[in-house]
Amino acid sequence: MKKTAKEKSEKKEPEAYESYPVRTLILYNVIFIINYAAGIYILSQLWIWLGLLFILYILFLEWIVYREGCSCCYYYGKRCFSGRGKLAPKFVKRDDPKKFCEKEVTAKNLMPQILALVFPVAGGAILLYLSFSWLIVGLMLIPVLIWFFGNPLIYGNIACPHCKQGRICCPANDFFSGKSRKKKKGRSE
Repeated sequence: MKKTAKEKSEKKEPEAYESYPVRTLILYNVIFIINYAAGIYILSQLWIWLGLLFILYILFLEWIVYREGCSCCYYYGKRCFSGRGKLAPKFVKRDDPKKFCEKEVTAKNLMPQILALVFPVAGGAILLYLSFSWLIVGLMLIPVLIWFFGNPLIYGNIACPHCKQGRICCPANDFFSGKSRKKKKGRSE
């Protein structure tokens, strides 16, 4: 039996994971650690306290993710793509899952994550001005490459297509895919 052109063009939705495979968690965390290790190294070469402040900043960003996202996510207490879902009960209380859908992601509230890219790159630029080093050039490229290539690969191909929370609602997915809440509300009415 031949498939019609319409059937061929329709993509089957990937399986939604109840619990992500361990390999996904490992891949995400290796990339995450490499990214932040590069930033910590660069900033600590400028001044050791900058490296330590950057570690505190990363911990602050993680706390925001746990408090604002993990606490009301479908994967709370379960293994999500990053592993945070399993850890969340150790750090934050379960919140109302409806709150996840009420959140809105904007360019403004992405600024803290963008600064985690900007700080190491700016620090690297200062180091290069003071004394050129291929090591610093390479380390500066890591967060940039992860931001522009790694994140779309991880979120676009590995994490989000298999996410049960994304099938319920996901403000970040809506933001990055260009969907607005008004459009969604207009369709449902």
